[in-house]
Formats: sequence, C-alpha cells, structure tokens
Amino acid sequence: MSLRRCVPVMVSSLALSLFSSIATAQDWKAVGNFGWFGVGKMQEIEKGHFYWVGEFSGTFFSDKGAGGLFHNAGVKCPAFYDVDMNAGKHASGGYCIIADVDGDQAYLSWSNKGDGRNGTGTFTYTGGTGKYKSIKGPGGAFTTLLHAPWPDGTTSGLSNWNK
Repeated sequence: MSLRRCVPVMVSSLALSLFSSIATAQDWKAVGNFGWFGVGKMQEIEKGHFYWVGEFSGTFFSDKGAGGLFHNAGVKCPAFYDVDMNAGKHASGGYCIIADVDGDQAYLSWSNKGDGRNGTGTFTYTGGTGKYKSIKGPGGAFTTLLHAPWPDGTTSGLSNWNK
C-alpha cells in the first residue's frame, strides 16, 4: 500500500480510537443515588472529636433506571470518618467495591470533606472485573448527607453521584 493510501487509513484509525476512548469515559459516568448504612467502631479522640472505622454498604440506583451504569448494584465501602464537632468539620475516605447482578465488580477510591453532616467529595475508579475490567480514572463527584446517627453507633445516609 502506498504512503498516500496509508495516511488516510491511519488518520481514520486514530480518530476511531479517540472516539472509542471518549465513549468509554462517558460510559463510566454513574449518575444516581447510593443509599447506605454504616456499621463500625467509633472512638472519642477528645471531647466532641470522633474517629469512626467501618463499612458503608447499600444499593446504587441509577437515574437512568434499568440499563443505567451500576443500577441496583450492591456497594460495600470500607472507610474512615473523622468528625470534629467542635470545629464543625469532617474528613472521610476509603474504597468501594460495586458488584452488579452478573457478579462483575468495579473498584474505586474516594474522599469527602464537610461540616460533619453534609459533605462533598470525588471518586476515582481503580479497576474491575468482567465488563468493568478496563474501568480506570476519574469517576466524578458526589455529595453526602448523614441522615441518622443511631445511638448504637451505626449511621444511615445518602450519597448523590455526579448530580
């Protein structure tokens, strides 16, 4: 094949590959709600300052419904939550394992900061299995609301992803 014929083929291949990458990045944008329940162990560091280590778990509901990324997937997030009520702030973070009905999993790391009840954060995909084996990179932003800090040390809340 002559150079004249190779160049258009190479340009077309490059354009297709770039388009595929952009489509894949959009495919990994989960938009919806993660309703969670947190179970762990809380320690009082000083009066009004608490450190919690445990797991947030629940279900993700995609705004797109059936067929939406991670719709009805189970989510487990080993995490920490450092809240200083005296200063009115918190920092939290950890990892999440998302498992869909087919058994495929996606993994992400996350961090969040806020006022002890409401917070904002970001998450990054770190890998996956099955249909998520190529998931990597920025996942987006989320907000959290701690609904109920129960007397037994558990918590209930909601995280809105990419809204």
